[in-house]
Amino acid sequence: MGIENRSYYRDDADYGYTRQFGSNSWSMISIIIAINVGVFVLDMFFPAVKDALALKSDRVYFIWNWLTYGFTHAPYNDPSIGMWHILGNMLTLFFLGRPVEQRMGSQEFLSFYLVAVVVSGLGAVVLAWLSGGAMSLIGASGAVTAVVALFIMWFPHQKLLIWGILPIPAWLLGVLMIASNLGYAFTPNSQVSWQAHAMGAVFGFLYLKNGWRLGPLGLDRVKELSKNKPKLKLHDPDAKAQKLQAEADRILAKINQLGESSLTSGERRTLNKYSQSLRKQRDES
Repeated sequence: MGIENRSYYRDDADYGYTRQFGSNSWSMISIIIAINVGVFVLDMFFPAVKDALALKSDRVYFIWNWLTYGFTHAPYNDPSIGMWHILGNMLTLFFLGRPVEQRMGSQEFLSFYLVAVVVSGLGAVVLAWLSGGAMSLIGASGAVTAVVALFIMWFPHQKLLIWGILPIPAWLLGVLMIASNLGYAFTPNSQVSWQAHAMGAVFGFLYLKNGWRLGPLGLDRVKELSKNKPKLKLHDPDAKAQKLQAEADRILAKINQLGESSLTSGERRTLNKYSQSLRKQRDES
């Protein structure tokens, strides 16, 4: 049974995650789960939705499908997996994704999750092309596996209860994930996309190992570049003339009070400049 078919339980207090029941703010995990459930319910009444949102190797030019497939799951009456497809993914995301989101921050978590959806789909499509077969992909398993990979690397000794019964450390879950996907890889006609799982896990590993930070969908880099751009100075002749007038008035008041001998060389130059501007104005008029 793959990671998408497992549910986990852990004590929130063990790694500092605090539930905030009654809070007005939704976590990114909650929003992602809500979207997945909403699409699942919509598919109950309009079965064509699943096909329209799926990522297919023969229509990769449908750009939106690179994201939408990750929010689409098998229908409840699917004979092979049914409700377990969405339940397994969403329960795993809920229990293991929350401490990951807290550690990363909501904006970074969203960027990581969406990129993981695309990367997982890309891996599945490329391997389908290489094998010469067609592929239709749905499900959040690849992105969820990427999140689980981060959880395992950040909390390797955290105790998890598989099916609420068997306690294992998080690192052992990683071993089971690898073994499970190898099993799917060597199972003929397997309906589980082990390729997407593998690419999700690899992406999570590389993200943490290389210290990547995606930012809020890359917009933080755009903001950073815009902040570093030199500010443009606008030329305003009137403001410049007013400044010269005010400085000249100050110098003339100083002459009236202390005499011309009290002027500095800079003040004398300012008066000469002011005198030239007055002559220019008279000539132009």
